[in-house]
Amino acid sequence: MMHHDFFATCTTGLEFITARELTALGAEVTDTSKSRVFFRAQWELIYRLHLYARTVNRFFALLARAQVRSLQEIEQVAWQVPYEQWFENRYAFAIRSERDGTHDFTSMDIARVVGQVVCDRFVAHTGARPPVNLDNPDVEIFSTLVDDQYLLGLNLTGSSLHRRPWRQSLAHLTALRPTLAAAVVMASGWDDRPLMDPMCGTGTLLIEGALWRRGISPSRGREEWAFRKLIPHDECLWQADLEASASVGGTSPPLQGSDWNARYIEIARQNAQGAGVTDIQFAVANALTLPPPEQPVVLVTNPPYGVRMGKPSELVHLYRKLWHKWSAEYVGSRIVVISGNPAFEQIAPIEPVAAYDFLQAELPCRLLIWDLP
Repeated sequence: MMHHDFFATCTTGLEFITARELTALGAEVTDTSKSRVFFRAQWELIYRLHLYARTVNRFFALLARAQVRSLQEIEQVAWQVPYEQWFENRYAFAIRSERDGTHDFTSMDIARVVGQVVCDRFVAHTGARPPVNLDNPDVEIFSTLVDDQYLLGLNLTGSSLHRRPWRQSLAHLTALRPTLAAAVVMASGWDDRPLMDPMCGTGTLLIEGALWRRGISPSRGREEWAFRKLIPHDECLWQADLEASASVGGTSPPLQGSDWNARYIEIARQNAQGAGVTDIQFAVANALTLPPPEQPVVLVTNPPYGVRMGKPSELVHLYRKLWHKWSAEYVGSRIVVISGNPAFEQIAPIEPVAAYDFLQAELPCRLLIWDLP
């Protein structure tokens, strides 16, 4: 069967986790760039990737990738794309254009030029142009120019996959994107030890961890799939994969979460129920007064860093108390922390065994991993 070129968008700085995930799912990863992983695959694999990829925000068919210096060169690159082989002219389309760097034209200029090329090419090959609908298109073509690197992609997903069907509420001020949470748990080295989060908020890290280890699709229940309007789509194959995913479910080590805020814990329980992982143990408790675990654990958490909750200077006291407790009571455990405050790492009594820089909503953060002796 024919292979196609695709790319996936993901958390900036954690592309290696997404690349590893896509490879495990059967894709041939060919390259990575900022927030993107490029790969080759048969079209049929796109269905499995949409159901089981956990760290990806969107999938795109790669229409063009080139080095350009002018608006005219963008037009030339865009003209080489066989849009008529991807969607029919009865479907409305839109160009989503982004530009970063110094140029003598705007992102709106690019969108106008590429949009005209799409229409002209359809007229040349089918005799009629597709309608344009900027507000609610059937088909979205993403055009991105960073300095002289140009990328043209066809959105296969629709809205971002981080919008999990199980997520009942975003009421937590520092709620993680589920795609980021999945990447963190997948990078944590979680083994046969219990997984716990003493500052779990609405439960995102634990829920994504349970879904991953049990092989459950994080997109179960999602109804929006942009690829269903594209010419390569095979509805029979898609329905077979969709039906098969509904019955998948394995086991995992125990998962435990707590938070001082009872409202967040209630939302966490609702989220876990929506995800089908109701055996996660949630409790209302203070992270500083939790009883010691009965055995070594993998502790994964996202403590406040003073951006949307608390003040950076005040949090230093919290960090010291957490490290004092963990060092004394979590012997042999692994500590995995999403840190947006350098003080957390500076206060740590030992060096991390791994550290990764990434962006969370444009905020520079670090994923830090310690193994307590």
